Amino acid sequence: MYKSIFRTTLVILLSFAVSCSDDFLELDNKNALTDGSFYQTQEDFWMALNSLYGPLAHGGVFGLQMQFVFGSFEDRILFETPGMDQLTAINASSNQVSTIYRDLYMGLYRTNMFIKMINERQNVEGLSQSMRNLYLAQARALRGAYLFYLVTIFNEPPFYDDKTIPEDFNIPMTNGNPQNFWDLIKEDLLFGYENLPEQYGPSDAGRLTSGAAGAFLGKAMLFKHFYYYVRNGNKGSAEDLADLRLAMQTLREVIQSGNYSLVKPQDPKSRNDYIYALLSNSSYVDLPVGDNLYIAENNQESVWEVQYTDERMQSGWLPGWQWSGAMNAGWFSPHTSSFRNHEAHPDLWLAFETEGAPDGFDRDPRAYATLYLDGERMDFREDSPYYRNYLSGVNNKLIARSRGLIPRTDNPFPTNGFGLKKYYFPVFYESSAPLNDPINRRVIRFADVLLMYAEVTHLLGENTTEGLQALNRVRGRVDMPSVAALTKEAIIHERDVELALESHRWFDLIRWSFDPEWGIDMRQILSRQLAPEGDGGFYVKGKHEFLPLPIQEINLSEGNLKQNPGW
Repeated sequence: MYKSIFRTTLVILLSFAVSCSDDFLELDNKNALTDGSFYQTQEDFWMALNSLYGPLAHGGVFGLQMQFVFGSFEDRILFETPGMDQLTAINASSNQVSTIYRDLYMGLYRTNMFIKMINERQNVEGLSQSMRNLYLAQARALRGAYLFYLVTIFNEPPFYDDKTIPEDFNIPMTNGNPQNFWDLIKEDLLFGYENLPEQYGPSDAGRLTSGAAGAFLGKAMLFKHFYYYVRNGNKGSAEDLADLRLAMQTLREVIQSGNYSLVKPQDPKSRNDYIYALLSNSSYVDLPVGDNLYIAENNQESVWEVQYTDERMQSGWLPGWQWSGAMNAGWFSPHTSSFRNHEAHPDLWLAFETEGAPDGFDRDPRAYATLYLDGERMDFREDSPYYRNYLSGVNNKLIARSRGLIPRTDNPFPTNGFGLKKYYFPVFYESSAPLNDPINRRVIRFADVLLMYAEVTHLLGENTTEGLQALNRVRGRVDMPSVAALTKEAIIHERDVELALESHRWFDLIRWSFDPEWGIDMRQILSRQLAPEGDGGFYVKGKHEFLPLPIQEINLSEGNLKQNPGW
């Protein structure tokens, strides 16, 4: 499973400072590469470009913490210990917080330095104008992505661009203005959308395309509506509407480009055809059903995904750094050596509609591509040790049962515990499994683009017929009946069941919660995390929408960097 960008990134040793921490303040080593001595040749810029993708694969982002933290917080996932479910296991001193912060700032620093150097050094041997444009478009789109995650996760973290890179990290950092983040996110992703190619060859899988940049731009402007305009009392302003129309335009163009399509069940549409067509969007191997084959990674539905392999480059515990794989399977897979920290909440099973399901299903087929039930096979390969049935108590830790969410007697559910099937079918067992898993993480897939487009048209009250068609296109993929109207309830439900367990749910709930018209009561939504009846009182409005800034950064700033409210 060779993915060239990722492997190249791992073998580049660039001594770039990556955060405000004094861990990176060292005396000059004359034998080490520096920003000044490195960017000399076309090959230097090519290697540096590849390194810009690396932080997305690290443990602080898609390598573990995006699922560990925000998956644990959401209402559709149970964590084995209640602290994560109660949002109390995370604070300003938490390793999870500092790791997310570190890796996102590593990405921001690298992209800013790359943009600075490629703009300054106009006469680099071998670096043609077409190469320069392609490299710069990727770097700017990637910077837009890092800025997006920083502002939506940390609220007001330090801001800088390629013209204001701190020259001395001993100088205390201050809070950034969210407007600066959102303005540059828009500029960068729009630049990428207008200048990136529609596709690359197979050896460049994972690079940002125009479609990926456009989809991310649409997502960013949709989120900006809630995180920036609604939150600051400017909903419906001319600027808000302009950004929403930009989102609608770019998402529509991505949809109409013809470069992406939903993976659909093929004839004869057996039960496994439905399930494997859906699971191909989170599997690390292609999935066969009779004469049909469902292509998995970088398939027709993939708009952008972070690339992993199971090649171990060094000893250690740093995915995307010392490993070419991720750590997600080691924490959440049903593999018996996994920590199995997560189990799906039984309420998710109940969220899937039962009326109108296609023949052979008692509910929306997406339920069976999302959740493991007792008795279901965990692999299709007969030589696999997981060519056996899922069993609660062995492949999960009976979290829901221990909390009374699944009764010990008179169990109304078809299982004693719901496992996470997305990303963990088939179970990764080769090499150093379950650690160093090679499962690509899908950042945006086409179904998400369709649903975001539907939501934007609803918010604007424009092109709503097309928006409804986009939403029903997602439902129609699994032969679920169309809905008659494009409502908030239909949008919330469809994103819930289509994107379940893919690390979208928490951010969806948070952004919708900023607008009272969407009716999101986080305390009520989280009320069943710990017991069948609860109050969700652990959720604090005005605090838990964002993570705290790491305490080490507050201390290093000598008080100039102010903590997020409530932390």
